[in-house]
Amino acid sequence: MKIKVISVLMAVLVITNAFAGGGSDNSSASYTIEVGGSTSVSPLMELFAESYQKAKPNIKVNINGTGSGDGINNAGVLYQVGMSSRELTPAEQGKGLRETIVAIDGIAVIVNSSNPVSNLTVDQIRNIYTGAITDWSQVGGRAGRIAVVSREEGSGTRGAFEEIVRFQGRLLAGANESTSTGAIKAGIAQNPNAIGYISLGSVDDTIKAISVDGVTPATANVVSGAYKIARPFIVLTGNNLHAESAAFVQWMLGSEGQAIVSRSWIRVR
Repeated sequence: MKIKVISVLMAVLVITNAFAGGGSDNSSASYTIEVGGSTSVSPLMELFAESYQKAKPNIKVNINGTGSGDGINNAGVLYQVGMSSRELTPAEQGKGLRETIVAIDGIAVIVNSSNPVSNLTVDQIRNIYTGAITDWSQVGGRAGRIAVVSREEGSGTRGAFEEIVRFQGRLLAGANESTSTGAIKAGIAQNPNAIGYISLGSVDDTIKAISVDGVTPATANVVSGAYKIARPFIVLTGNNLHAESAAFVQWMLGSEGQAIVSRSWIRVR
């Protein structure tokens, strides 16, 4: 009788563990990877997440487009993986974050599709963004006051753009500061006199990307170095990174991840 009772108890335990997902194999355990930061990196990250979740249905990737500054400040805190579209400052490097470049991206200067201007020099772009040039007629376009659109303070795209075009801290007073790539595109699509800048990978037929110094903003030209306005896409991780998040970052650098990068950006491997 004692043996029979023990056998019944063992059977109950096996059934209970089966329903509870027990056992030592956690390969099918669900896990959510929180990702946050640059809205310029977000479209690439969404493609990464879509493909990765198909391969690993037990993994969910939440993406929060909150700006590079937030991605840097909260990597390892709110986010397992932070996103930045600019290099870290010396102070930010002191946070002890691990930086992994997953792609290189060009920054496209964009105007309304109806704008006849198709090329600007770097000097002209700088003068527009600092207020020295205020009308499209000054750069070969139709008469009309230029509506200058920029990203908000702390944006990785803004930081990189201002540094490369060389007007840090001198943005025209009263410029429209938008908080996302989508907002810039929508605003410029509606305003024939507007000018802005976005990730090359986010360019579509709702706006027009213009040449800079006679060079078309195209992936091949960024790769060759002919198109100068480019920056890295960086993912940031802190200490005690969960194994699933670490695997996701490594996947971005692998053949599948880099094949996704090559669709609209420049691969690093």
